[in-house]
Amino acid sequence: MGVMTFSTRSLRTATAAVCAREGVDVAGLPVPELLALSGDVAQLRRDADVLMAQVAAEIHRRSEEADAGAGLAARQGFRSTGELVARMTGGSLAEARRLVVAGGLLAESDACAHGTGAMGSDPGGGEAPGCGADKGAASLTPLEELRADLAGAVREGNIGIDAAALFAESLACLPDIERTRDLFQRALAKAVGLPLHQIRSLVWRAQALADPGAWEEREERQHEARALTVRDDPDGMVTVTARLTPLAAAPVRAVLDAGVRWAMQQRRDNPESDTRSAWQMRADILSDLCRHALDCDHATSGVKTTVVVRLTLADLESGRGVGEIDGARQPVSAGALRSAAADAEVVPAVLGGASEVLDWGRARRLFTPAQRLALVERDGGCAWCNAPPSWCEAHHIRWWDRDAGPTDLANGVLLCARCHHRIHRDGWEVEVRGQAVHFIPPQWADPLRTPRLGGRQRYDLAA
Repeated sequence: MGVMTFSTRSLRTATAAVCAREGVDVAGLPVPELLALSGDVAQLRRDADVLMAQVAAEIHRRSEEADAGAGLAARQGFRSTGELVARMTGGSLAEARRLVVAGGLLAESDACAHGTGAMGSDPGGGEAPGCGADKGAASLTPLEELRADLAGAVREGNIGIDAAALFAESLACLPDIERTRDLFQRALAKAVGLPLHQIRSLVWRAQALADPGAWEEREERQHEARALTVRDDPDGMVTVTARLTPLAAAPVRAVLDAGVRWAMQQRRDNPESDTRSAWQMRADILSDLCRHALDCDHATSGVKTTVVVRLTLADLESGRGVGEIDGARQPVSAGALRSAAADAEVVPAVLGGASEVLDWGRARRLFTPAQRLALVERDGGCAWCNAPPSWCEAHHIRWWDRDAGPTDLANGVLLCARCHHRIHRDGWEVEVRGQAVHFIPPQWADPLRTPRLGGRQRYDLAA
């Protein structure tokens, strides 16, 4: 049996910070105090999750160590550990599984620290990877080092249980080499403070870069799983559900996003002229496209748009490696992107290749299409919120009229309309340093005005 160190020290510290505000009127708190309380409560929740994960992992170990039907969960009347843990937490089976996976990381870390080896088995049924009974810290493999780093990040509250499980499950079948460890360590460092959907993008990127061959096989499985269903609902509506590969979904996203953006722009001066929601606009665009296809000899219609794919010149030539598609969070294999780049409706942005002049100074008021492509390459979409490029416009950091700002890349930033308005309304400043965009908060939001990294550099895992 391994060692499970159950310590409530961090939880007691977080609890004391929250309990110090007992009886406070939350509705009357000034903004700085409200944000501080939010941070303390979030830390308390993360610390409680760490303890619950440890308990869940031990329940799983005791449920799996005996013969089928004789483990702890079965004796309590449950079909699996997940059902038992979900019953205790009041959460879902998926949440219970994540607790077990994260708890396994913590148990493994404790076992290594005490030299007792890994404990039990993982939720997938195989033996849990671990340091081994006779291994010291110096003899850990790259993936064992990474799993130890993940456990440390969970204990320190840098990432939550959901993020830890996401990282841990993504490591299955990846090569146990230094490149894998280094990529995921960079992803782990960037994951601090990010919501789960953005962490998932980091993990996907690390997976693709760590084993491009396996990523291509994943794309083949996705292609075989593509599907679209049309179902009549009881209320008379019709539900259309599609499952597409990231590459196949790219033109769909591009057309829908361009149509919504155009409609939003048309109603700026008169909001009452079009009261549709973005969801309703997308439904109308899809219907209009299909109606047009029934009565048109041409292949395209509607708002003209393109799909931009990007990859390095070396990957384009070799067909190996991974690249990106505008608006898609998942990376795509270079082989698939090379095929797509031959399509007349797809614009390949090849890094390291020749390009036209991108800096125009005061000679032009608006950013050119080539400059916009370069800004997309640098910022990846909205430099603040990471919204897809199709939602964004190129804006002058130093205003064209007020500051005589030039139409140059160093003075441009890609922002969606909401973030653009928020920056001006709240007094944020934008700086471009090399290929990195930084947002400088106003003093009321951060007295030290500490720059916050934005754009592609916020999520990029390149060395």
